[in-house]
Amino acid sequence: MMNTVFSMPTKRAAQQLMGAVMLILPSAAAWAQVTVLQNATVHPISAPAIEQAQVVMADGKIVDVGVDLDVPADATVIDLTGHHLYPGFVHPATQLGLTEISSVAGTVDTREMGQINAALNVEVAVNHDSELLPASIAGGILTAHIIPGGGLIQGHSAVMNLDGWSWEEMLIASQAGQHIAFPPGAVDDEDNEDLSRINSVLDQARHWHQADAAASAGNGERPPRNDQLQALGPLLAGETPLMLHANRYDVMEAALDWADTQGFDNVVLVATPDVQHIASRLADADIPVILKNVYALPMRRHDGYDASFKAPRVLAEAGVKFAIADATRGMDVANARNLPFQAGSAVAHGLDPDIAMKAVTLWPAEILGVGDQLGSLEPGKRATLFAANGHPLEPMTQITHVWIDGARYALSDVKARRLYDRYRQRHPGDESP
Repeated sequence: MMNTVFSMPTKRAAQQLMGAVMLILPSAAAWAQVTVLQNATVHPISAPAIEQAQVVMADGKIVDVGVDLDVPADATVIDLTGHHLYPGFVHPATQLGLTEISSVAGTVDTREMGQINAALNVEVAVNHDSELLPASIAGGILTAHIIPGGGLIQGHSAVMNLDGWSWEEMLIASQAGQHIAFPPGAVDDEDNEDLSRINSVLDQARHWHQADAAASAGNGERPPRNDQLQALGPLLAGETPLMLHANRYDVMEAALDWADTQGFDNVVLVATPDVQHIASRLADADIPVILKNVYALPMRRHDGYDASFKAPRVLAEAGVKFAIADATRGMDVANARNLPFQAGSAVAHGLDPDIAMKAVTLWPAEILGVGDQLGSLEPGKRATLFAANGHPLEPMTQITHVWIDGARYALSDVKARRLYDRYRQRHPGDESP
């Protein structure tokens, strides 16, 4: 429906209005918006843990982190004795909000028709009312990199909060990456039809942008409008990362060779645990990895049972920056809340616990270009964090409080928690609803 002057303002609009008002009020009024979380063990991720510490939040941002901080007397104070504060988990690749029930086609909106969808911006399709979002938030996943699927050139992904009135309000970063699925058949076939099509489209895009630039300089006619070719401009200019998808190590090698020949130097490899076999190359080239599915089955008969579990440790030992994801699509979307346990399983197979936490907080934020906003508890970053009664990679740990951009999230409203509380309190033999 087209917006009118009578439309209800979004929460973001209200926050912007409040910010404008605060600029003209006395500075003391700004203190009225301050929230202090105190007496918790604070885990900044980017620095050692701080016991009996405080986190000061105002206007959706972290103002300060430390001990015995100077805060206003009328600040809202929340005592978190016995709790641990962590930055919210950042899911590095998922289709949350694009699919609800993977077996029901009417609830799946993950791709467009055709093989070339460079102009796709995934955020406009995100369902902010998805029942999967609250369950993920209750699991500590407060931010997600939403990715498209299908085709060869799949389109742009987006980094989004998991709470908001609309996709516009949830959006943190649009065009976080242009996704290309490297064709497995191109490993042994230089004339592979799918790869030839990708190359042809990229060549056309380069020529289109050259002609467009010449027209802007007054040296020629402007080329006919072509949304797909135009959308590839930021990728070709190196402004948007190439999210390069490949599932076997030989395909990954071929994909990286191809990226070199194309001149792409801003590459993120989205890969299965088989990526551990090319860890040295990735470290030497400083190419980060979005690691899909630590719970994946071994790919070959001779692989050990723990081949997938140990992949994060191998990458870490080689010096590769990586982010841990689940399988990213299909049924795994409904289980996105289990992301921290994939990192926990990697710890059980040799990954350093501190690195495991970085792989689901700070490193995905940095890989996705939002490390200045998310991933650690530092002044100036978004106040997107949670409190837990133990280590969040442990399955028995309970997340007790959540804040997204400084706003308290009502975990009691999460359907899964309501059902848990309902049946936990039910007495045997009591047939009342």
